[in-house]
Amino acid sequence: MHKGGKRMKVKRRVCSAALTLAMTLSLLVTMVLPAGAVDYAGGSGTRNDPYLIATAQQLKNFRDQVNAGDRDLCASLIANVDLAGQDWDPIGLSSSGYVGTFEGNGYAIRNLKISRLSAGTSTGGSTLWGGGLFGIVGKGGVVRGLNVDGTISTQDTVSHHPDIGAIAGGNLGTIEECFATVTLRDFHLTVDSSSQSGRVNIGGIAGANAGTIRNCYVVGSMDATVTFARTDRELNMGGLVGQTYQSGATLENGYSAVTIRANTNGRAQIGGLLGHLDASGTYRNLHANGDLCTALLGSGSASRLTGCTLLGTGAMKQASFAAQLGSAFAADTQKVNQGYPILQVMAYDEESGWSEWFEDEAMGDNINQEIFDSLIPAELQNRDLTRDITRAEFCAVSVRLYEQMGGQKLDAAALDSPFADTGSDAVKKAYALGITNGVSPTAFAPYTHISREQLATMLTRVYKALNLPGWTLATDDQYTLDYSGTTPFADDGDISAYAKPSVYFMVKNQVIKGTSPTTFSPRNVTAAQEAIGYANASREQALIMAVRMFQKL
Repeated sequence: MHKGGKRMKVKRRVCSAALTLAMTLSLLVTMVLPAGAVDYAGGSGTRNDPYLIATAQQLKNFRDQVNAGDRDLCASLIANVDLAGQDWDPIGLSSSGYVGTFEGNGYAIRNLKISRLSAGTSTGGSTLWGGGLFGIVGKGGVVRGLNVDGTISTQDTVSHHPDIGAIAGGNLGTIEECFATVTLRDFHLTVDSSSQSGRVNIGGIAGANAGTIRNCYVVGSMDATVTFARTDRELNMGGLVGQTYQSGATLENGYSAVTIRANTNGRAQIGGLLGHLDASGTYRNLHANGDLCTALLGSGSASRLTGCTLLGTGAMKQASFAAQLGSAFAADTQKVNQGYPILQVMAYDEESGWSEWFEDEAMGDNINQEIFDSLIPAELQNRDLTRDITRAEFCAVSVRLYEQMGGQKLDAAALDSPFADTGSDAVKKAYALGITNGVSPTAFAPYTHISREQLATMLTRVYKALNLPGWTLATDDQYTLDYSGTTPFADDGDISAYAKPSVYFMVKNQVIKGTSPTTFSPRNVTAAQEAIGYANASREQALIMAVRMFQKL
């Protein structure tokens, strides 16, 4: 069965031994870095060349290097990491926290264990107890595309207020496209301070948030006992965040399906989303399972919430709910998340997922494996390639194709971007090259799926940037393409005027094929087509077309 020409995967095959070996070697080979550095699977720790992390030891190396003072180091996961339930001290133990970029790429950090809350964080002379995988994500810091599965438990006595979350204790930067499976149990905390700041903040994503958290979700359970020296102190527990600070905070597009229980001699402020909303900001499109909790907020002004609801379990497992959350989410058709929506960045649980796709699909299309390996960006490795590709993901494919075909490699750190909704280096580069533009002067819509005609247009712009001297997107109408001899498709009238030259140029050069001998399926024309993504381009289509372009143009 086909949807908009996309090949649907109906069987799984045994992986090619050679392919599996090649991938394993490419992921796990360890290189020796310059003096003063430590071993990783690759990279140099910069934004354009992040450390590659594939093992628990490499993740610990990264933490130790950050905590020794290199707070702006960048890293990228290239495999699932199992911490084996060993006590974890967080990344980012300074008053300003971690300020680099950590790309999870949809991989999981499993068996995280947080119990040593007294391994605290110095903040302006006082101590902030607590933490998570990260202690504090500081201003400018980014944690993206990460799956954390962990247990939080403690018998500690602390003298100041702890902020505790699976992803981070506190967030001043950006956490996006992350999810956590949290088990908070055997949690018996004593706060012996009589100060006014003796509160405890516990959240599934972050204990406290003064930055941006978007496109995140939490499933699991939280059960905490907290004893205060002063009974007027607060225990703030939220499915997503314990407490928000500062007027610029943003929390949007997410949900929690968490059971929360609290036992305290202080004030318990418990919410399915937030324990305490302490500041104005942006709080929208957030949802909590009303079968597991009774309120969105423990305290604070509910009038600050926009489009936030309590929903039943059944409603949260509907495909319509995944669509409501936005294009960063997808319905859980394989029941890997109990039927709750999952993120598009989720990787295959099986290490062989990408390999099986290649053997099932790409080899059947006579795609050269070596060329394919050189073109697939990190954003799509070990992904479910039958899913629709997003604008940001195809920027990564386009930039990789441009560079592999001889184009100049740009330094993303030196590029400006007008887009407020993405910090993607690939988007910055694609915008600078003229391969793409925004949906408005300040918005890019990185998670929106692209259509087949848009894919053809972006590939053609890669060709122009490589082969037409002086071409820019601003001067595009001064250049013409030769697509003579091509036969119009029966649905030619559905192809947007701007896209026709690109579509037929790519068809003439055998880079793109129709969805049938007579149809192209360029874009979603009707509401019914939009609802099923009839003309959306899939990840596999995009990659196959990139390889064809590399071979033929």
